[in-house]
This record gives sequence, structure tokens and C-alpha cells, in this order.
Amino acid sequence: MVNLTIDDKQVTVPKDATIFDAAKAAGIRIPILCHDKKLHPFGGCRMCLVEVEQMKGRQIPACTTPVTEGMIVRTTTDEIIKARKMVLELLLLKHPIDCPVCDAAGDCDLQNLTYEYKVNANRFQDEKFQHKIDYENPLIERDMNRCIHCGKCARICDEIVSFGAYTFMNRGIEAKIGTEFDGPLNCEFCGSCVSVCPVGALVSRPFKFKARWWSLNKVKSVCSYCGTGCQLTLGVKDNKVLTTIYDENQGFHNGQLCTRGRFGYQFVNSDKRLSTPLIRKNGTLQPASWDEALTLVSAKLVEAKNAGGKSVAGLVTPRLTNEELFLIKKLFKDGLGSDSIDHSAGYAHAALTAGAAESFGSAASPSVISDIQNADLLLVVKTDAYETHPVVGFEINLGVKRKEIDLRIISDKRGKLSKLPKAVTYVHKPGQEVALVNALAQVLLADNLQDSTATGVEGFEGLKQQLEAFAPEKIAAACGLDADTIKTLARDYAKAAKALIILPLGLGYPGHGKALAQALANLALLSGKVGKEGCGVLFLGEKNNSQGAADLGIYPTAGGADADAILAGCQSGSIKTLIVAGENPVVSYPDRKRVEAALDKVEFLVVQDLFLTETAAKAHVVLPACSFAEKSGTFTSVGRAVQQVNQAIKPVGEARSDFAILNGLLAGLTGNAPYADAAAVFAEIAATVPAYAGLTIAGLGDTGAILPVTVKPRFVAAETAAVTAESGKFALVTGSALYHCGTMSRFGEGPMHVCPEGYVELGRDDAQALNVKDGDTVAVKSASGELRLKAKVGTRMPQGVVFAPYHFDEASVNSIAVGAPVTWVSISK
Repeated sequence: MVNLTIDDKQVTVPKDATIFDAAKAAGIRIPILCHDKKLHPFGGCRMCLVEVEQMKGRQIPACTTPVTEGMIVRTTTDEIIKARKMVLELLLLKHPIDCPVCDAAGDCDLQNLTYEYKVNANRFQDEKFQHKIDYENPLIERDMNRCIHCGKCARICDEIVSFGAYTFMNRGIEAKIGTEFDGPLNCEFCGSCVSVCPVGALVSRPFKFKARWWSLNKVKSVCSYCGTGCQLTLGVKDNKVLTTIYDENQGFHNGQLCTRGRFGYQFVNSDKRLSTPLIRKNGTLQPASWDEALTLVSAKLVEAKNAGGKSVAGLVTPRLTNEELFLIKKLFKDGLGSDSIDHSAGYAHAALTAGAAESFGSAASPSVISDIQNADLLLVVKTDAYETHPVVGFEINLGVKRKEIDLRIISDKRGKLSKLPKAVTYVHKPGQEVALVNALAQVLLADNLQDSTATGVEGFEGLKQQLEAFAPEKIAAACGLDADTIKTLARDYAKAAKALIILPLGLGYPGHGKALAQALANLALLSGKVGKEGCGVLFLGEKNNSQGAADLGIYPTAGGADADAILAGCQSGSIKTLIVAGENPVVSYPDRKRVEAALDKVEFLVVQDLFLTETAAKAHVVLPACSFAEKSGTFTSVGRAVQQVNQAIKPVGEARSDFAILNGLLAGLTGNAPYADAAAVFAEIAATVPAYAGLTIAGLGDTGAILPVTVKPRFVAAETAAVTAESGKFALVTGSALYHCGTMSRFGEGPMHVCPEGYVELGRDDAQALNVKDGDTVAVKSASGELRLKAKVGTRMPQGVVFAPYHFDEASVNSIAVGAPVTWVSISK
């Protein structure tokens, strides 16, 4: 630690702190324009000039100057004030004074500092810049006439997003921030540049001219897309969510968001939102009152309860709050006597609820997100981890670029993570993940690299015997990697002091289930890399509350039907009443024809949703539900962080929260009084779910709480499924597009501006052989159907392998994919 004095105040800070850091720790404000806590110090704006007595009063930038023992610093001398005023005058020399029409007015650091330092005249004169304004981008407007050259946009895009869309161009007075060939912005559209821009050079187009910053009500909440658990602040006016507001001190991610979090909020205010209940009459859905709709639903549920509860089932989205999930579980268990409830098609949570539960003794990751940057080596399964959880991808970027973490990727394709410095991607044949991981574990045993604790773990001898069949020489050809490469990867993983495995999950990854989770758990346990900082396995649940759904048992736990059996029961007639809360199985579950046939045949289908989805359109009763912005409760992230969701606006139209709907139905079935609020339900969760013991909603505050996990290790043999190639056909793998999460993001204007439709991605060699060009429409045919999709030609797909995202209704990929890890298809123009 280092001791210094700032403005006569004694301060003690770590030795790697800067003067700016020390002043901030002491509560002393130093103005700054080019600094952000996530970025490397830059020292470009010179607003943070201070005087250091030991340097004979020389003015130096506080943000780049490290502290030294005994340093005496002055931050507000007359000379410093004069210097700062001159800096502002020079910045305003070329800056247009268009504050009345600038969207950043009220949130502009330059405007605020100009006011603070009373710069009401300028001693300097020059012509203003006349740069062409980029209006072409639907999400980010660029006006370089307002740019002050702080470089924050270029730095955040390079250091954290690792895309590099911006750079400084030209020199001297002609210098500016530009893009590739000075053309229109073409990037990932995460909006990170907009969030850190201190002026109005970069603004959000969806928010432009919607409201002034000072008129917004700011409400802290948690993103409702993927399971990362990013905190965000919603900007609200007139009962509408108009924007997200950047706060560098919010969450583990310091306010950093991806495209969905930054620009995908518009679904909350969408004109397509359901605003009243619907009941099917004479074959069509017609508006109805809540009393009429709930009376009909309650009558059917009572009928199902009286019949023993065997004929009723539920498919539930893990986007609901913990409190809502608890209520629906209680509705089925206590109210209906049914255990037939599931989520995420049954397989997308199996890595947690079956794999981790058996191998680690808990349906949760033994690791947390902070372990990423504390690791020495990261073993990522599929480059898709960046697409499924972009902010986790930012953490990987930071770890690799700043801390030189060794990044190894096993994947059926290349991707964004493959481009990071010194990253090694092992491209294997599709569907061979379990066999490959088993081979890695076998190398540890063959080379005697297992940890001393491994032999004492239950199941060790059985695993050792099973892995004999997975020697690298035996499976190398099937995996598409040579034996020496497999051995090198295994040895490097074993020798790393701290190594973390990352596995993305989701409806687009049917191969990422129980077997793969257990194979990875075996590898981690064999090497002794569990229960330590920077080690373990981090399972990336797909949705915002996938971990909460696993914690609360939203899957059959007492012999009930899983999602697959529920759909089979609907088709056979054994399931007569089906409640679908927020799920859209018609588009997101495999084998669309089967799903549609099952939903068409079920006697009574109730759907709770925000929109009249493809599934809701088949319902007998549709109940309009609330978005995350219209309710309060909690979500649990992939890193086991329980965080508060705060209501920002009133329900749209006559919509009711899932909490209100389920609370009323449960009270009607059981005869018990309804719960008073979400806090009362959370108290019961804390009393009945061990991991949540001792927690209260009020006690979570703004930061939340990390759930404890006790690992009870056990080796479980991971079974492999044979993948038989079909001659002359392509291996189709499905997954997530960067801009989408599930099917809900289709209703967010931001994601749809960038990625509005489905596509099939193939490599250049395959495209050339098929005479297919980027943007061509091609026919993709499997044994179960045929689609026409736009071709996306690039360099990341290996020969013979193609990829398609699963999010879209038109030409939905589940029309040709039935849930196998690999679907064999033919492609033609």
C-alpha cells in the first residue's frame, strides 16, 4: 500500500493505483473526459491535470500518473483551474454548439464541465469541422463534428469487445475517429461506444429525440435475455422504457452490455404486445375479460385436479422470476398433484439438472463468472460461447488480452474467440464433443497426471475402465483431430495451475446435455480443478433465469413427464390440459411438425405470453403477461448471483404479471390465501431451498448475493452417441446468432435491425463447389423437411459443415432438425 496526501487529505491506496484512483477513493472529484474504469489510462483530454509538490508544481495528468509514497497532490489550485478552462476552450473551438438539438444534452460531460467551469466565452477562433454525419446505421448515429478525440470508442471496441471498428485517422488538425476505409459503421452493434462517448458524437438512434436525459426516471434492474445476469438501468418516461442508461459502476461487467441488452429493450413497448385476454370462440381467438378467461382456466384445472392431476402438464420459460417459477411449481405440485412440468424442451437444462447434479451433487456450476479472469487456462467448448453470452465473451477477451490467459477452444467451427491473441481452436467433427473430452481425461490417466484426490472420488475405478476405450489413437479419426494434438491439449490443461472449463447451453445445442456435462466434470475432477479460484466448470444457462429454474426444480422430479413426454401425451390424448407459460415450442423446440401436431390435438391449451406467438395462436385461452420491466422479483444468473428485478413501468394494457396470474390460480385451487407480494414468496424460497437460506429480497440490495455451492464429487461415465455421416451430405449444426436469444429477441427492434431473418452459413470452399454466393437463397433439405434460406458465406465453417440459428419463425430450422446434435442435409440453389 502507498500513502499520499491529496488536498490535505491522507489517502492509502494499492501501489498500482493512479492519482485519479486515489482521489476517487478519498471522495475527491477530479474532472475527466477520456477515462473509464474498464479501460487502460489514456491521458488524452488533459482535464484531469493536477499539481504534485515533489515535481515542483508541474501539472500532470492524474489518470496516467501512478502514486508514490509521500506524494503531495493539489487538484484545485488557481493555475489548474485556468488550465482546465483553456482545455475546455480548445475542445469547444471545433465543437458545434448545437446542444438544443443534441441528443446527449443533459448527459454530456463536455456540456456539464463547460457549465461547471463557467466557460462562457472563447479566446480562440477557427472554423468548425464539416464531417459527413453517418445516418445509415439503424442503431448508432455518428457525428464526428462533435468528437473530442477522447478515444474511448476505439479503446473499448479494441480492449473489451475486441472488434476494432474504430481507429484514429489522419494527423494534427485533420485527425478524427474513423471506421474501415472511412465507410459506414459495420460492427457487432453492442453499443459500447455509445455508452462511453462523453459527448454527442455517438448516439443511440432508437432513443434519438425520444426524451431529454433529465426527464427520465432511472430504474435499476437485470437484463431479461441470456443468463449472464447483467445489471442495467432503464430510462423511463410516460410509462415507456425509452433507453438503457450506462453506469460504469453497475454490476461485475461495469455497465457493459451487448446488442440485446443495449438495443433489445423495445419489445417492452412493442405495438405487438398482447393487451387483453383472448378466448377461442367459433374457431377464432376473441377478446375477453380477465374474469371470463380465468373462470374458464380455473374450471379446467379443477377438472384436472379431480381426475388425479395426471392429465395436466406445463411447459415453462426460464425467463420468469424465481418467485413466479416457485408459484407455478407449487400450482402443479400442491394445487394439481402433477409433476409433469418442464422447461427448455427438457434437454437444454439437462447439463445442470442431470449432469452437474450427479457429478457435483448440485444442479449448479461450481464456478462463478469472476473465475474467468482468475484462470491461467480457459477451455471453452464451442466458440458459440461468445454468441450465446456476449458479456461473458467480453470477460474472456479481457482475460486473454490483458492477463495473457491461455485460451483453448474445442469446437465444430471457428468463431470470434478464435481470433483472440494466441488462442488455439481445435476444430473437431460435429457431434464428437463427448468422445473428445473423454479422450482428454484418458490422457490424464495414461500419463499419471490426475490429481492425488481423484482416486478417492466415488466412481474412479469405473471411470478408469470406461476411458480405456477412448485412447486418443482410438478416437482421433472419428473426432477429426490427430492423437498428438489431443494429448498436447490434455497435458496443457492438466499442468495449468488454474484452469476453467466453459460450456454454453441452450435449445440450439441438443448435444450439450447430461453426457457432455459429465465428461467435462470428470476431466475437472481428475485434474483436481474444482472448488478452487479460477477452476471448475461454468455452465452457461441460456435464459436469464435458467439457473433459477434448475434451483427451483422446474422439471419432473417425482416421476412426471418431461417436455418430450408431455408433447407425446398431448398427441396421444393422455395430456388433456397444457399450460404454456412464456415458452414458444412451435419455433424453439425441435421437430416443428411434431410440436404443432401435439398442440393442435391437446383438448385445452392455455398460453401466458407477452405476444401472440406461434404457440399462443394455437391456444384456447391466451393470458397477456408482463415483461421484466413491469414486475418485481429476482433472477439467478449462471454465476449463481441472485439479483433484484425492479418494476419500472405499469403493466401494458390489461396485462398481468405471471406472478399475479399464478398466485390467483393457486389460491383458487388450494383455498389458501394468496401471497402478499414477491417478497413473501422469496421468503418461502429461502425457507425451503437450501442454497437460498438466509436471503431476503431487501437484503439483496443493488449488488445481489452469490449462492453457496457444496461440491460432492462423483465420477460418472459419460456415454457417447454414434454420429454416422451420410455420404454426399452436409453436417448441419444449430445454435445462437450473436444478436438473438431464444425467440423473444425477434420483438426487439435493435436485434431485428441487424439480424432480421434466418440463414445458413457455409464455408467458402463449399460455397464455391455449390456455385453459391453470399446472399443467395438455397434449398436446405433433411429427412424431415426442406427450407429455403439465405446463404451466408464466410471462413469460419469447416468443409462439409453448415450452421443455422434457431430463433426465427419463417423458415424455422426446427422444420428440418429434430433434436439430434447433427442433422444431415443436402444444399442446392
